[in-house]
Amino acid sequence: MSTLLRFLAVLGPGLITATVDNDSGGIATYSLAGAQYGYSLLWTLIPVVLILILTLEMTARLGVYTQKGLSDLVREQFGVRPTAALLLLVLLANIGTVASEFSGIASSVTILGRVAGLDVPWLGKLVLPFFGLLVWAVVIKADYKRIEKVFLLMVLFYLTYVFAAFAAKPDWGEAIRGLLVPTFIHEPNYIFSMVGMIGTTITPWMNFYLQSTIIEKGTRPEDYALARADVCLSSITTCAVAFFITVACAATLWKAGVKVETIDDVGLALVPIAKGHASLLFAAGLFGASLFGAAILPLSTSFTICEAMGWEHGINRRYGEAPAFYVTFTMILAVGAAVVLIPGAPLLMIMRASQVAQGLVLPVFLFFLIRIEADPRLLGEHRSPRWLSRAAWVVAVVLSLLSLYLVISPLVLA
Repeated sequence: MSTLLRFLAVLGPGLITATVDNDSGGIATYSLAGAQYGYSLLWTLIPVVLILILTLEMTARLGVYTQKGLSDLVREQFGVRPTAALLLLVLLANIGTVASEFSGIASSVTILGRVAGLDVPWLGKLVLPFFGLLVWAVVIKADYKRIEKVFLLMVLFYLTYVFAAFAAKPDWGEAIRGLLVPTFIHEPNYIFSMVGMIGTTITPWMNFYLQSTIIEKGTRPEDYALARADVCLSSITTCAVAFFITVACAATLWKAGVKVETIDDVGLALVPIAKGHASLLFAAGLFGASLFGAAILPLSTSFTICEAMGWEHGINRRYGEAPAFYVTFTMILAVGAAVVLIPGAPLLMIMRASQVAQGLVLPVFLFFLIRIEADPRLLGEHRSPRWLSRAAWVVAVVLSLLSLYLVISPLVLA
């Protein structure tokens, strides 16, 4: 019982970070994969789980044993100029991803309005300022312990996709077969979707946020095994949610032969097919995930920038103690919302562009992460064994190639 209580005390950073990985862009990727190709892309979730565990565990170990943020370690190990270059890339990519989260909020509200019989295309954008202010107020007013409780409650939104999958009455035998047996279709869009399922899983902001919140929470070296369990179990549960998202759309839209190209298409097409229930659950999950991401992404960026610059930072500090931290958070939140409010802003393009931006940052980030984690001066006997470091470099090369494909494929396939 004492071990369970200790684990519950440590639980949080890993669960929140891994869960938010299924943000609006991730949901768009998984739902379109299921709607367009049924169960045939589910197998990609197996390597996704392994890659998540590998990279997030390395980050958790760095945070626990060094008690320093990742960007702080990058500055110490590589100097100011490389750190500044990485910061610029992360800042631009994260602003795009925040805009993607607000796109998800707008899309989900529009879908919910349609389910309720209110067909107003601009409804989602109309409510964005309110939700932006709500996110801002929650983060500004709360300390880490309180805001972690709010974030852990928001994880429950993802259960809607489990219910949606069961409500869709899928062929579970086909779903399990799709998960365990790799399938390849020689078609450009299938390859793009396959790469998207794998290549958009690892995003640099996750690692920066995880390491910062492990420190903010006060996790100590004696609790490392529990922090690692938090990361590993959370990686599995977040991929389970992705499984149910894909299955829900495969059992409804793909089975019915409905053609969809955007996340709005998915939610709205579910209305007549699933009698509104799956559509309602899908939109509710998208709303919660997007609102969740809209809070986490600006926080992650604030941690990253302030750690690298040596400025005071942290949710446990008030505005007067860490003004740069809260100004950065507010600016990124406001810019992300403003982009979506631009008349005629293409929401799906914003979601896809944010994935491409994160893909551009990924190879640079992985280079820094693996080099730092392997430094014996930092972790000593706690660094990864040689075989695991080599495996990490293989993963880095593969993910870099996948990210490169995500970047150039729209040009090649256009």
